[in-house]
Amino acid sequence: MEQKELSPKEQRALEKVKRANAELAKVRREQKKQLRKEQDHHKFMLGGVVVKYFPDAYDFSEQEMNRIIACAFSLKDVKNMITMVLKERPDPEEINDNEENENDDFENEESEKNGSDE
Repeated sequence: MEQKELSPKEQRALEKVKRANAELAKVRREQKKQLRKEQDHHKFMLGGVVVKYFPDAYDFSEQEMNRIIACAFSLKDVKNMITMVLKERPDPEEINDNEENENDDFENEESEKNGSDE
């Protein structure tokens, strides 16, 4: 069987596939970048909290800090506080419902500003 050249229609379809793959790669890179940003923020926040309540933390090595934190988290009062904080958390379903409602409101405001009736 001879190898034939691609028809113009096939070439356009291949170009669309390439553009779609490039767009997918771009979206995935942006998602990874956003996740790294959130993780970094969380790490900095945790470090800030430790220093806020334990200003001498800079004077200890990593191994010493691990021992101190492990001891603190083994205390009954700390475990009770963790349990209480977890109980006080809002229900994840309620959070999702509230976020959806907020997103709906935002979309409605945007469409009103743009004058579109979608």
